[in-house]
Amino acid sequence: MSPSEHLDRARRIDELVAALAAEVDAGLDDGAIASLDPDTARRLVSTTARCWAVAAEDGAEPPGAADTTPTDAVALATAALRSHDLNPFDLALWFSRSTP
Repeated sequence: MSPSEHLDRARRIDELVAALAAEVDAGLDDGAIASLDPDTARRLVSTTARCWAVAAEDGAEPPGAADTTPTDAVALATAALRSHDLNPFDLALWFSRSTP
């Protein structure tokens, strides 16, 4: 894939994420998000985790307080830890290795 094709794909992903974020925000506002199939949410989290892993390796800033609530952040972190049979001690080891 050429560099221009990479940029085109990155732009498409950016546009899709913007549209998805708007839909999710609207669904949270009107309650429709409660009808979302949990498998859809799981796929979204999995895809997002893979994207974030690449971005973090490239030195991206972590999401800020305006991006998620503390409750959302802890709920997601807990689900991710449990899905891989990890515990808070494992998290502490990784946390101490990562750079802010």
